[in-house]
Amino acid sequence: MKTMNNHNYCVILAGGIGKRLWPCSRRSRPKQFIDFFGTGQTLLQQTYARILRFVPRANIFISTYADYLPMVEEQLAGVARANVLAEPVQLSTAPAAAWASYHIAQRDPEACIFISPCDQLILHEDVFAQELEHALDFVRQRDVFLAMGVTATRPNSAYGYVQMGDEVQPGLYTVRAFMEKPDEQYAQKFVESGEFLWNTGLFLWNSRTIREMLHRMMPLMEERLTPPDGLPATLEEEIETVRRFYPVSARRSIDLLVLDKCENVYVKRCSFGWADIGCWPELHAAEKKDGDGNAVVGYGKVMVQGCRDTLVCVPDKMAAVVRGLDGYLVAANDNVLVVCPNDDPALVKTLFNEAQVKLGAEYV
Repeated sequence: MKTMNNHNYCVILAGGIGKRLWPCSRRSRPKQFIDFFGTGQTLLQQTYARILRFVPRANIFISTYADYLPMVEEQLAGVARANVLAEPVQLSTAPAAAWASYHIAQRDPEACIFISPCDQLILHEDVFAQELEHALDFVRQRDVFLAMGVTATRPNSAYGYVQMGDEVQPGLYTVRAFMEKPDEQYAQKFVESGEFLWNTGLFLWNSRTIREMLHRMMPLMEERLTPPDGLPATLEEEIETVRRFYPVSARRSIDLLVLDKCENVYVKRCSFGWADIGCWPELHAAEKKDGDGNAVVGYGKVMVQGCRDTLVCVPDKMAAVVRGLDGYLVAANDNVLVVCPNDDPALVKTLFNEAQVKLGAEYV
C-alpha cells in the first residue's frame, strides 16, 4: 500500500444552501447532509470517505457555514474540531477555499492542497485517487493552479467548459479559455470541437500559490491573518479575525476566480467517471431509471404510471402516485411540494428565490 504524503491536504466545501435541489435541500438541512441515493451515507460522508483513502485524516479540512457546524460534527464524528472551518456568512466558494487554504499554508509551507465540492458522483474511486495523487505531485513542483476536467460527452448547459491549450504532459494542458454554463447551442459546439473538458470543480495548488491569490482577492484578510511575529494565529484568533473582517461582498466562485481571472492555469484530463449532482436534472441523469426513463430517489413509496423521464423524490413515511408526466420533477419535503419541468438546471433555484419572497423563509 502506498504511503500517504503528509504534505497533501484536502478542503471539502460544505457550506452552501443547495438551492438547485430545493425543496429536499433546505437552509436548515442542505444537500451535503442528505443521503439522496439510499446508500446510508450523505454526500458529505461519501466525499470524506473517498478522500480518506489517500489523504491523512488530520489533513482533511471541512469548510462550512457556522450554523451547519453541529451537522458536520454529527455526520463526521471522527473529525477534530480544529479541522472544521466555519464561515460567519455564506458567500460563494472562492472566499471559503482561500481562507481554508491559507489556514493550511500558515501551518505547512510545503502543503499541496486540493479543493473538493461534496455534491459529486465519482464512479471509479481507485482511478480518482491515482489521478489526484498525480495532480498533487504536479502542483508540488510548480507554482500554478490546476483544474481537473473530464471529457465533455454531450451538450450540457449545467456544466462549465474548459478549453484545452498546449499539452505540457500526457493528459495535462494549459487552459486556453473557460465558459461557465453556456447555452445548449454553444455547448454543442464545444462538444463537437473535442477541445473542451467539463470543469469538475476540483482545483489544486501549493502553499506559495494560495498566498498570492489571497493577496489579490482579500488583501485586508491576508494582513489580518498574518501575525506581526510571523507565527500562525491560533484557530480561535483566526476565527475572530474572519468574523470581523470577512469580505461579505466577495461573492466569487472558485471556478471563475481561477479559470477566468488567474494566469498560469492548467487542466488535467481525467477518467474517473464524474457527474455533478448539484441540481435535479443532473441527479436524474445519474440515478438508475426504469424503461421509460423515470427515476425515484429518497425513502418514500412511489408509484409511477404513464410517465416518461420524470424524477420523483419524497421523504420517508410519505407515498406519491404520479401519472401522465413527461420530463417533470416531483419533489416533496416537510411543508413544500414542487412540481415543475426538469429540463432547466436553474429553474428550481429561481423558484426557491421566488418562494422565499412570496411565501416566507419557513418554506425554504
